[in-house]
Amino acid sequence: MTDQTGRRVNIPEHPERLVSLAPSITETLYALGLADRLVGDTDYCEYPTEAKLKPHVGPILNPSLEKIVTLKPDLVLGSPEANRIETADRLARLGIPLYGVTARGVEETLHSIEDLGRVLGKAPEAEQLVEGLRRRIAAVEQGVAGRGRPRVLFVVWYRPLTTAGAHTFITDVIHRAGGVSISEDLPGEWPRLSLEEALRRDPDVILLPRAESFSPELEELRHLPGWRDLRAVKNRRMYFISDTIIRPSPRLVDALEEVARMLHPPDAVPQTDNPRPWLPHAAMSWR
Repeated sequence: MTDQTGRRVNIPEHPERLVSLAPSITETLYALGLADRLVGDTDYCEYPTEAKLKPHVGPILNPSLEKIVTLKPDLVLGSPEANRIETADRLARLGIPLYGVTARGVEETLHSIEDLGRVLGKAPEAEQLVEGLRRRIAAVEQGVAGRGRPRVLFVVWYRPLTTAGAHTFITDVIHRAGGVSISEDLPGEWPRLSLEEALRRDPDVILLPRAESFSPELEELRHLPGWRDLRAVKNRRMYFISDTIIRPSPRLVDALEEVARMLHPPDAVPQTDNPRPWLPHAAMSWR
C-alpha cells in the first residue's frame, strides 16, 4: 500500500497488533475503537488515560527498537511530524512495516482518520466519526461567519518569541475559528518574531500553549518589557489553549471550538452535546 506520506509499505491484510509512535495516532486509534489492538505506544501518549497503561516504547523521536520488537507488532504507525525517517528504515530492515500518518491542517486530519479506518478495517467507524466532526466544524464556521476577525498571535515560545507560520494546524484552526493569525505570512513552520514587529502587528488576542514546558504565568508576561504595550495585553485578552491544537487527531476539533469561544462571544459557537467515542519538530519528508 501507499501510506499517507507517499511511501510504499507492505502491511498485513488484517493487522492485529499495533504500535503507535505518536500521541495523535494513539488518540485516533482509541476513537476508532482499536484500543484492544494497540499493544504499545510512546512515553508521551497520555490521552485517553488508558493509553498511559499500555507498554511504552520510549520517546517519540528516538523510540526503542528493542522494545518494539519485543511487542511483536504486525504494524507500526508513525508520523514524519513526530518521528525520524531512520526509525522507519531500521524497522523495515527488521521486517516490521511502518505506516506513515501525516496531516498539516483540519481537512487533512479528517482524511487521515478516514484512511486509517480503511487500512485497519474500521472504515464505517471512521466515516461515522468524521461525519460528526464535520458537523461540529460546520457549526463553528457558521457561528463565526460575518463577525469581525480579531488578529491573533500564537506564542509557541516567548524567549525568543516564536510563533506559527502559514502551513500549520495552529494557523488553520485560527482561521476557521474566525480569526486572522498575524504570522500567517511568515515563512517556515515556526518563525521567530521580534517584539518590535509584534508591536507593529499589534494583535487583538494572544494565545499560549497550556503545557508543562511553558512555565510563565499570564501576569508575568503582562509585565515583561515590550509585552505590556501590546493591545491584547492591555485589554487582558491572553488565553491558554490546550495542546490539542497541534495534534492531528479527532480532538483537533475540540481545539477549534475552544479557540472560537476565545475569539468571539459565547453565543457564536454552540456547545456540542454529541457523545464522543474517545475520552476528553519540524516536519520531514519520508518520500
